[in-house]
Amino acid sequence: MPAAALSPASPPPVPPQHRRNRLRAARRHFRAVDAALRRARSYAHPAGRIVRIETHISVVYLAGRYAYKIMKPVDFGFVDFTRLAARRQCCEAELRLNRPFAGPLYVGVAALTRDARRCRLAAPAEAARTVDYAVKMRRFDQRMLFSNLLASGALRAADIDAAAAQLADNHRRAPRVAPGQRYGRAALLRDQVLNALAPLERDPRTSRAVREAGLRDWCERACERLRAHLDARRANGFVRACHGDLHLDNVVRHGRRTRMFDCIEFDDALRWIDVANDFAFLYMDLRAHGRADLANRLRARYLDATGDYGGLVALRLYVVYRALVRALVAVLKNDAGGADAYLALAIDEARPPRPALLLCHGFSGSGKSVASRALADLGGAIRLSSDAERKRARPLEPPERRPLPADAYTPAAIAALYERLATLAGAVLEAGYTAIVDATCLKRIHRAPFAALARRVGVPLLILDFHADPARLAQRVRARAAGGRDASDAGEAVLAAQLADAEPLTAEERQATLRFDTDVPLGAFARRAYWGALWERLERLERGRDAATAAGIQR
Repeated sequence: MPAAALSPASPPPVPPQHRRNRLRAARRHFRAVDAALRRARSYAHPAGRIVRIETHISVVYLAGRYAYKIMKPVDFGFVDFTRLAARRQCCEAELRLNRPFAGPLYVGVAALTRDARRCRLAAPAEAARTVDYAVKMRRFDQRMLFSNLLASGALRAADIDAAAAQLADNHRRAPRVAPGQRYGRAALLRDQVLNALAPLERDPRTSRAVREAGLRDWCERACERLRAHLDARRANGFVRACHGDLHLDNVVRHGRRTRMFDCIEFDDALRWIDVANDFAFLYMDLRAHGRADLANRLRARYLDATGDYGGLVALRLYVVYRALVRALVAVLKNDAGGADAYLALAIDEARPPRPALLLCHGFSGSGKSVASRALADLGGAIRLSSDAERKRARPLEPPERRPLPADAYTPAAIAALYERLATLAGAVLEAGYTAIVDATCLKRIHRAPFAALARRVGVPLLILDFHADPARLAQRVRARAAGGRDASDAGEAVLAAQLADAEPLTAEERQATLRFDTDVPLGAFARRAYWGALWERLERLERGRDAATAAGIQR
């Protein structure tokens, strides 16, 4: 990450000649260290053929079963590694900070020593002196990096689910007391966003696209509009010690787990951020690589695990920010195609959204939860589950899996749940995302708040009526109860009460209703053809909104 473009801090002035001398000495030192670590005899274990991977501030040497990362003795202003003590401090920080994300991948800090004959990574001997330090890691198969899995078509839905679960757990456990007063504040985020944008505005390869899209104006207005929200999120504990650099090259399939490594260690301001900002990086990178389906799934599973729907309010800003960061990295690498892809995503994200409100309707066992989850993955909508939110104590906590007591299902408790779902749906719509409310909605009093919300926000409301044969409903409810893994507590008695007490849709509601037969194989829900009537209806609504906008302009 080109942190020079992101961190507002500037280093103290150094006399030019002194700095030039120090950098020359640092380059000589690095050449000697680099030559040593390219030789197998420098390692205390069988090294085999050594593979060298270089970035702008570090070099990784893949040697046998291990990988060693050294910090290059460079001074970019935002980092100064020209002194041995700074490189040691950075290695120790990288080990400490990455272990929560990558667990057993990080082994320790190794000393590179020199005696009269050679340099080696070993315990210092009496006649040896330490000349550098390296982070020692367990080597993993490079083909398992998410970036390489994606390129080869081998990145699976299970990988995305594992990444979402791991990230949610990381955020849940992360320290919350920031060491700096500015970290995570709206003012600092604004500086970071605009500092990422500025080099792209100056570079002739990107300046025209940035200017014509009005990205600076959009970013400034978004930062100002969200200022109170961002600072409130910080005050409420959502700014935590995060990874900070979650692009696809820093996530790996490791056995049955997903590991996230190489977090930001050189600038706390880039690490102590809102958890939604951290999540946005991986979400953005999947989209930039043409996999909006996997990005949608990642977001859906992360929200299932955390319930952090409040984080959606600033997600578009975070996506633009992260896309600008990666565009800048691509420019610095002379990767024109990469820069174009990230800039195109930033520009697309800055366009006005066209959300809608989709309200599920159906008995327990009708398949609405499975179907709406598949729909959210396909279309990028945000799904709000009544079963999950009823059992979630607070944001970032997973839903309770045990059955709730009877008082959780009183008329008052059910009314309060629908009120909460309407509030969450309002936040989702205000953030610019289509909301799917996954609840039975069998009574008019429970449907009415959503119709009122759609009118107030000015978005179309569609009711998705899921139905199946009563015998199939009962069969599904029994199977779900026997499985013991579903968030729903509804059994056959609840289903019988629903069948007896449900209030039919009104004539006005039926005009906005699409019916879906769920007595189909489960795989049908994941196919776009199953939702053909919905796509067609949404397209008609879009054309109507465009026509209304055009008429307004002409008047």
